[in-house]
Amino acid sequence: MFALFPGCDKGFLEKYPTTSIAAGTFWTTESDVKMGLDGCYSKLKGDYLTWTRAALDAAVDNGYCKGFYYANYNTQIGTLDANNCSIQSSLYSAAYSGIASCNVFLQNFKKAGLAETKANVYEAEAKFLRAFYYFELVQRWGGVVIYKEIPTNIDGLKIAKSSEEEVYSFIKEDLDFAVSNLSNDVYKSGHAVKTSALALQARIALFRGKWDDVITLGNSIISSNKYSLATDLRSCFINQEGQLSCPEIIFSIKYLSTTDGRQLETDNGSEVCIFRESGIVPTKDLINEYETGDSRLKKWYFNSPDMNTFTREDGFKYPGCETLYTNYGLIKFAAIWDDQLYQSAMRSIISGHDFVLFRLAEVYLMYAEAMVEKGGGTTADANALKYVNTIRSRANVSPFTTLTRENVRKERRREMAFEGLRYFDVQRWKIGPEINGKLIFGTNTIKWKDQFYLWPFSQSELDINTKLVQNSGY
Repeated sequence: MFALFPGCDKGFLEKYPTTSIAAGTFWTTESDVKMGLDGCYSKLKGDYLTWTRAALDAAVDNGYCKGFYYANYNTQIGTLDANNCSIQSSLYSAAYSGIASCNVFLQNFKKAGLAETKANVYEAEAKFLRAFYYFELVQRWGGVVIYKEIPTNIDGLKIAKSSEEEVYSFIKEDLDFAVSNLSNDVYKSGHAVKTSALALQARIALFRGKWDDVITLGNSIISSNKYSLATDLRSCFINQEGQLSCPEIIFSIKYLSTTDGRQLETDNGSEVCIFRESGIVPTKDLINEYETGDSRLKKWYFNSPDMNTFTREDGFKYPGCETLYTNYGLIKFAAIWDDQLYQSAMRSIISGHDFVLFRLAEVYLMYAEAMVEKGGGTTADANALKYVNTIRSRANVSPFTTLTRENVRKERRREMAFEGLRYFDVQRWKIGPEINGKLIFGTNTIKWKDQFYLWPFSQSELDINTKLVQNSGY
């Protein structure tokens, strides 16, 4: 049985689900609670909270998008505005849909009468997810509307946005509860654990320039000895078995290799669109950042002078790659050694790979950056050097003897490429003018505008919620 908000505008239908399980027919058993929590996790999946992570790198200087991905290209060519932001608007709705699911869960799950300790774990997972969804919003739009509970009617959705500080304060409340109550196990099952929440706290602290917090949180994760760098550069990103045993992953969006659990074609997954359709390709500017002999170049990218051929190291040639406008292809997320998979038609190549959201290498780099910034642009901190050089050793490049702001930022760009962080690094470092004019491909160059540090609310959203104020510059 479902309850509906009548007469709801489509914009709100997308943002806040109009179907919620009626309290009288659900939430009576732990099985119901588990099902409700699964619904909160399921909102991580789909176009706008998965593949757009890689596409974000092609909104700045790491890559180029084409086809369906092209809508993310509007920041590169300077056309992002309230009427030209379809991908951004869809992500906005996807994040609020996740928030809504968490609110439905949090408002109802205690009706099952679970023991307090067990109930706290369920609550902590939902609050971790709600914090994640709100961070997805605040880092893109700044201040946004906060919904702490399920609105009772449509007018309850039409409220003014909170300030950026208020959003971060709400996120902090959720994450503090999550850290205190989540399992202290190693991450494996797809359910958030304490270190998952610590990693999100650390990323938030990094983006806000709270260096002491980054160092403290990074130390907590590292000193737990629960994670280590994978020896294989590809095991974090491909192959279900490899990802399950990867010691580096702290949190991910889980898929399965089975038909009913894998990425859907409509998810525009890493196999179909990123590799086989060349939907996202690296720029030469990014490729040039890697040093000679860096094994990440071979493991994550390929060069195609004819713009459409990929030949594996053993000579196996892949059919059907589409035009690579930059002459480079992205294979960081592609199962290139699965011959059976790649003998099939292009559109049937849909994987069960997980989307990794947090991994130890990022924690190492966050710690190092915080130490550099605390040191005014350089550091000789032994741990920071060790962490960055461990990453470099895995990539078969020589170690640094000291860390500077420039070389830590470059290492972050190389290591975390296409994992959804480059756009926000440009944003928080305020380096838009530095990427402006960079070559994308052919004669196409980046046309950055400083209002792009935050995204516009779509005009349709402003029309629906007349209390919402547009961000500056749009």
